[in-house]
Amino acid sequence: MSRVSEGSTIHAVNYSIGKTKKRLENLQLQGSNLKKVQKPSDDPVGNMEILSIRSKKIDGEQYSRNASVAKAQLTFTENAIEELTELVVKAKELAISQSSNIFDPAIRNSIAKEVSQLHNQAISIGNRRLGSKYIFGGHKTLSKPFSDVGKYLGDDKQTKIEVGKDTFVPITFNGAEVFFQKNGSGMKDESPLANSPFEKIEDQYILQRKEPQFIENEPVINRTPAGESSEVESSQVLPEFARSSLFTDLKRLENALITNNHEIIQDLLPSLDENLDRLVEVRTTIGSTINKIDNSLSNIEKSNIINEEYKSNIEDADVAELFTDLARQQNVLNATYKSSAQLMNNNLMKFIN
Repeated sequence: MSRVSEGSTIHAVNYSIGKTKKRLENLQLQGSNLKKVQKPSDDPVGNMEILSIRSKKIDGEQYSRNASVAKAQLTFTENAIEELTELVVKAKELAISQSSNIFDPAIRNSIAKEVSQLHNQAISIGNRRLGSKYIFGGHKTLSKPFSDVGKYLGDDKQTKIEVGKDTFVPITFNGAEVFFQKNGSGMKDESPLANSPFEKIEDQYILQRKEPQFIENEPVINRTPAGESSEVESSQVLPEFARSSLFTDLKRLENALITNNHEIIQDLLPSLDENLDRLVEVRTTIGSTINKIDNSLSNIEKSNIINEEYKSNIEDADVAELFTDLARQQNVLNATYKSSAQLMNNNLMKFIN
């Protein structure tokens, strides 16, 4: 006949109580934060999904911050383009009003001063900054993109920012695509004083300085101070066409008004229309980019809702089931205490009998 020792009984009671208390402790911890996954070992596969969802949420928050920066930059740029559009419309109105030959030169001189102010204002808009960065310099955002005479000093690059998974949008527009004609729509690289009485004065000044004059398809004579001449290869001829810009058009309009040349003013009207069309195209691009950013933000919000629901299914505890199990384990623990008390409530006289 086998006999159970007191030590074995004590170990069995301690194991049963410890196991029940551990289950009750886990249920109480779940009840405190309503999470059924407290550590990775509770649900290894589900824990991997939870970590992935948390990573996506962090990425979404960063994409949202990027989108806010992009919208602020694009809105600021759009305001500048809007000012430029109004400026070109004003210049076109002035050009149309002075395109006939019935106006007095004094009136045109006064209007030329207004066009000069428009030219300076256009350069000021081209050098506009958001914070410490210029918005029309391409990647050269820390230096002025335009000189005082309208020469472009930036590059033809665009700064892009990620507002969604593999979704990049441009947040800057370089000055070449905003202020200059598109490639292929060139114009003669002539001085703003061309076809005006000031051109002759400029030519005489050049002759006095003895500077070389380049004429296409003809040998160029370089007049030296000693009066000697030498032929220059025709390959050194200056390029015939160059891209026109808003600044050159405004300067030509100003000079045409000063010289009272209504024909040049009439010739400038199509070029001003082209500037308007280009600015409208840029504004359309900015609007479509902002819509793309809004769609990206909407997708991020939808993804967050879906991911939070999926995460809740994995991580959150069923409240009704949780508190039912909690009450059951509490009863089990109480029953274990009572049975253990009865089992251990023995004395030596009971075994003797």
